[in-house]
Amino acid sequence: MDNVPFKETIRNRLIESAKKYYSLINKKIIISSKCFTMKKEYIIRFYETNFLHLTGVKTKLSSECFFNKCFNESILMEDFDCDSTTQLKGLVRLKMRNMINIDSFFINEIEVQEDFEKGSIKCLLGASDNKCTIGFVDAKYCLRPKTILDKNHLDKEKPIIKVVPIIK
Repeated sequence: MDNVPFKETIRNRLIESAKKYYSLINKKIIISSKCFTMKKEYIIRFYETNFLHLTGVKTKLSSECFFNKCFNESILMEDFDCDSTTQLKGLVRLKMRNMINIDSFFINEIEVQEDFEKGSIKCLLGASDNKCTIGFVDAKYCLRPKTILDKNHLDKEKPIIKVVPIIK
């Protein structure tokens, strides 16, 4: 059995994740519920420039260039850092575990929470499929993804609402 180096595995996952992430870029995802207190509905959009932050890797490339290189499969090992520290390696491992499935996150019912907070992360909306949690922040006319966390991190002390996203 071949032992693939960690960085090479991450490169392959970045490429696969970029293709799955791309499938969300031209979509408008509507999350609505009568139980929401801040708004009746939230519109979520995915942008090329948010992909880098969600992966956890470090790079000197612009976020748009990084996404395009991953999507076009031209990302080189020297284009990014994912393992220079144990902390970075662990963070990237957890984020990439979930980025690889981001295209299927909104297919089924999810749990959402307004005013989501986890440590220093503050988001207008948090959503979980019980495998991961995605936090969304304001981008003027819609919400954009800010973070992806492994497992469900919604606060059980605050209202959690089950919704079926509408993808347009």
